[in-house]
Amino acid sequence: MFDSQKVKELNELELMVYRYILEHMEEVYSMTIRELSDNCHVSTSTILRGLNKLGYSGYSEFKYALKEELSQKRQSFEAFYDANVHVDAFLKKVNNESYHAVLDPAVDLILTSKHLVFTGIGTSGTLGTYGSRYFSNLKFNAYAITDPFIPVPTRGLDTTLVITLSVSGETTEIIKQIEDFKRYGAKILSITNDQHSTIAQMADFNISYYMPEVSGPDPTDAAINLTTQVPVIALLEILAHQAYQQENNAKTE
Repeated sequence: MFDSQKVKELNELELMVYRYILEHMEEVYSMTIRELSDNCHVSTSTILRGLNKLGYSGYSEFKYALKEELSQKRQSFEAFYDANVHVDAFLKKVNNESYHAVLDPAVDLILTSKHLVFTGIGTSGTLGTYGSRYFSNLKFNAYAITDPFIPVPTRGLDTTLVITLSVSGETTEIIKQIEDFKRYGAKILSITNDQHSTIAQMADFNISYYMPEVSGPDPTDAAINLTTQVPVIALLEILAHQAYQQENNAKTE
């Protein structure tokens, strides 16, 4: 709402008004310029000069911009709260015994594989690194591919499980990577937000978590995705512990 470079041009009295606005945005929106001047103990002309320096032609234009700013903040809060509701519902679902039907095939794939390879791009790539470390902590042979363009080896993949993480399930580089892994004998376990996505359909088994998709500040930039990844972390940890427990139980029988 305010350009930091323009803020530097404000004098001491104008800065006082600027700080007051930042600290009382909701209240200021319902104030007249006279009420704002009384609360800041400055003249209305001081307020107008400050607003002009900040890029507003007058108090009306400033109030309109303030309305837009407050609207965006409310929407951001509602989206965050909405995500929390969905995350809470998801965590309750995975703790239900009936969810074993979803997890068991994935655990079987993990236990029948000698090598676990985690792949993803962006936030999913970071979570892949986390997943590989988490599984490694439980003594699984796991590692992450952080470069989606690294060549896929042509041998020794028949005992490898590739665990692919993708929100959209449509990442071109990951789709190409999966094609190469499958060509050379690897199995694919995907964790996506939508079971109907391309990556989910290509996988030997897919788990979807269905969170509301949230785009970044610039909706035209598809590379930025703010969809919550709490379910992915939960699924990785649950799968790791389930596989570890079943492996240990098999050893003691």
